[in-house]
Amino acid sequence: MRRDMDLVRRILLEVGDSDLPLDASVLVTDESPFEQVAYHIDLIGQAGLAQVDVSRMIGGRIVRASVGPLTWEGNDFLDAIRDDTVWSGAKTRIAKTVGSATLDTVKALAVRVATDMLMQ
Repeated sequence: MRRDMDLVRRILLEVGDSDLPLDASVLVTDESPFEQVAYHIDLIGQAGLAQVDVSRMIGGRIVRASVGPLTWEGNDFLDAIRDDTVWSGAKTRIAKTVGSATLDTVKALAVRVATDMLMQ
């Protein structure tokens, strides 16, 4: 499964607005089934963006996942990508140049886009 930064952002936005950890089932949509949401929750935990609780069956399939609260790093990343205009600008620059980028690059680019907006 490929990492979907839009889904990572959506999950972080939901967690950032919640007082309690969120179960993966409340983040499921028609476009993002449970398996995809749970996988991305696991990635968010691996990246140190939020506390996560993931349960797997023998064989590795995720059967339960919850996420929250955000860590310091998660709050910093979310602050960098929260604004829709900044997010759109960062995604456009990535798509036009390299196609995909690491979490650190996405954050740095979002900060750059926001800085450029402020300087205009």
